[in-house]
Amino acid sequence: MATQEVAGSAGASAAQAAVLDHAVGYRAVLRLPEDVSALDLSDEELRQWLRSKLRSKRRGTLESADWDGEGDVRLGKSAVVSVTIDDDAHGARRRLTRFVETNDRGTWLISVFALSSRSNGEAVVIEAGMLDVEPERAIRDVAPPRIVRNLLARTVVRDGAAHLTSAPVRVDVDDVAALVAVINDAERRVPVVVATSLSRDTDEVWQRTIADLTAMSVGVAATYVVTDAAAVALAAMLPPSHRVPPGRVRTFVTDVDLGLPADGARHRVLGPATFARSIRGGRVALPLQSLHAEGIRKHFLGHELPKDVRRGMRLLIDAESRRIRDARISTIVAERGEITLATGEAVETRSVTDTGTTEATVSSSFESPEPGALSIGLKDRIARFVRRWLGASNLEDGHFDALDSLLAKAAGEKSAYEELFAEAGARETRLADQLLALNERIDELELVAASEAQDALDLRRERDWLRTSMTSEQRAALAIVPDESAWAGPESVRELVARLTPGDEEHAAFARVQFTGNDAGPLSVDERDPIGRYASALWLYVRVLHDYAEAKAGGWSGNMHMYLTNDDGPMGTRCPRDRHASTESDSVLQNKGWRQERIFTIPDSTGTLVPKEMFAHFKPTHRDTFAPRMHYFDDTDRSGKVFIGYIGPHLTNTRTN
Repeated sequence: MATQEVAGSAGASAAQAAVLDHAVGYRAVLRLPEDVSALDLSDEELRQWLRSKLRSKRRGTLESADWDGEGDVRLGKSAVVSVTIDDDAHGARRRLTRFVETNDRGTWLISVFALSSRSNGEAVVIEAGMLDVEPERAIRDVAPPRIVRNLLARTVVRDGAAHLTSAPVRVDVDDVAALVAVINDAERRVPVVVATSLSRDTDEVWQRTIADLTAMSVGVAATYVVTDAAAVALAAMLPPSHRVPPGRVRTFVTDVDLGLPADGARHRVLGPATFARSIRGGRVALPLQSLHAEGIRKHFLGHELPKDVRRGMRLLIDAESRRIRDARISTIVAERGEITLATGEAVETRSVTDTGTTEATVSSSFESPEPGALSIGLKDRIARFVRRWLGASNLEDGHFDALDSLLAKAAGEKSAYEELFAEAGARETRLADQLLALNERIDELELVAASEAQDALDLRRERDWLRTSMTSEQRAALAIVPDESAWAGPESVRELVARLTPGDEEHAAFARVQFTGNDAGPLSVDERDPIGRYASALWLYVRVLHDYAEAKAGGWSGNMHMYLTNDDGPMGTRCPRDRHASTESDSVLQNKGWRQERIFTIPDSTGTLVPKEMFAHFKPTHRDTFAPRMHYFDDTDRSGKVFIGYIGPHLTNTRTN
């Protein structure tokens, strides 16, 4: 093997900084069969992957892909591999290998924890992250390392009854019972993605589409594609609350309770309408891949690791910290030694070249003492000093050099520890800021939840009063709650948008309400709220707009404010009045830039998109700083429709600016 290039101080420091300050965006825990060595297999696959990045390969960036033993080794101009080994006397073997690389998109870190023991078997934990980014961005942008897919292709990896694979598992009729067992497995820790084919003719295409959709969740979810022939059998074995209709993709998180209908809300469904908007050239667009994987990754990153894995990783991280600290101290001591040596040589050279001046200076200052002039007390103190720090009983000339080295090392260690403490303080400050932001977010959500709970309570009271009044007036038939299935809420804002745009999956509401904006805003709302709270609230406002437009089409004359505030107005769905604003504040209306942000397009009579100011908007929450908004244009007097031009984070005003 070629001689490895040990990373210098700068390279090692870059690797150490990435280790200490990176945000983890991906983590896979892979349990291997007992006859497969976690250390050997992970090392083989990591080296193979890095060899594919050599400059001799297409788009390669590495000069080398070889290393041996512990330490930090430079593999390229902006790439370092860092290895820590921690074996114990009980036969357990542990190795942590990190690969750090910087490119034009940032600094990336891949960490491979290989764990092997007689009691807990073989396991590999693979993490991927980025330096100097927020965790949300790391979760969104970091792709599964290629080593994960290669490992899954080489060996069998299971999580409870679930099978982790590099490509979706096909489910035929005979496999349905096993799939239901996987879904219902209490020991399973990874989410299970189940996708049901639309028809027999689309089975193969559906398999490829789902492989594309789940590319960002390889290793952290078990994916199964149900053929058309098996769809009926699967539906028969699952309760209605947990079924996966044809053309849908459902993600089952852990601890599924098939006997509890309310549990179905925990397992999100992705509909074909969202697919239709995100497929380009037969491929699933990257934003949808990231969005689908984000909830899965957050679920996995937010759950506690198995006890044995957590302990093994902790031991490796502690060993790595000791190795980094010792390397840091050695580097600083060596640098100080070089400075001291250079200074000594300079003084010695100056003494030789300027002897006359030196001798004159010395003779004018003091007379050189005779050998016997050194006091006995001073000799004893020097002897005790040497004995204390060097353990030597007899005083020799070489001891002064040893003391000089000892003091230089101590000074270097002091400087190293000061640097380490300063870095730890900076990290503590960043963590405190993150904790403060999280606590503020929790406070916001608690206020929002309280407000929504009060709204729900008020609506229930109003409903009960209306039903009681109708019953007392012998109009009980009117108090029957109609079938609401046609207005069931969407799973995401992107699905809501798909319902309000032309296509095969458009909702009946599209006849009166149409979305004309772009996907960026809805995507950002879904990223902020993966459980769909905003989607439900926004869908209520869509129904309000629909019923308002229906009333206008039926001959009622009025505007949205009158519709929401007039109790004697036409029948239809309404929302709390404070959730609607007919216009913007004066500060927005008087600011040209802020007004411009609120100009969106609607189709004219020829279908051409024309700009319109959309100051009217609905607001799901007042308390949340993210505060998504739905801006619309009332075109009922011309076209009979309401056009929604924007759904997304609160646009600029005095509070957001």
